[in-house]
Amino acid sequence: MKYEILIEGGFTGIPKEYKGDIHLKDKTKESLFEAFEGKQKSVNTALRDGFQYHLKLIDGEEEHEARYDEKNLPLPIRQFIATISKKNK
Repeated sequence: MKYEILIEGGFTGIPKEYKGDIHLKDKTKESLFEAFEGKQKSVNTALRDGFQYHLKLIDGEEEHEARYDEKNLPLPIRQFIATISKKNK
């Protein structure tokens, strides 16, 4: 599965970008896609010093894209971002 993650905002305002390929177990992938399909809350643009997340996942012909802020980021997506950021250190 291919991914693109852009994290903007925060106290310093320095964006972080992650791109690459990752192999996930079917159960992990399923929970991640379910989180993308869940009803997305609107992004809180007035969130002071908060992070904004723009994610894009591509699995074969299936493509998912979503935007979140740190207050409405679903747990499976939060865990996925943590996995990716640890992988890229």
